[in-house]
Amino acid sequence: MSTNEYAVFIEEFAQKHYIKSFAKKYKGKQWEVTLSAINFILTRYDNLAPDHKPIDSKIDVICPCGQFMIIKLDFAIAGTQVSPKSSGNRVIAAVDTEKKVVKILLVYSKNDIGPPNETSKWKNLIAQYYEGFRGLK
Repeated sequence: MSTNEYAVFIEEFAQKHYIKSFAKKYKGKQWEVTLSAINFILTRYDNLAPDHKPIDSKIDVICPCGQFMIIKLDFAIAGTQVSPKSSGNRVIAAVDTEKKVVKILLVYSKNDIGPPNETSKWKNLIAQYYEGFRGLK
């Protein structure tokens, strides 16, 4: 890892919940390739940060929360021929730009959380299961 790359960690809550269902639904390499691509994108967060953000970026900055910036990344499952935005698949992550660390807090499909108020629902999940983000609402 070079000095301008971020270390990416998947939090235990994220792993045990929706990631587990993605891995089961998209067995084998399809999910492995997808997760690897997500990791690759997040390790290069500085290239996609708001001040370097290309017009078609898949990353949305949600809000600052303490030392972290909460972001949402749209992604598609490898090999599905669906765009990341229309796939309804999202990664919620906390980025620490000083320590160069990205913590994946939640990986979900819109079908997992559902309307109305998708953002409100995932913010409540993050606040409920991550003590450091209790103020996120």
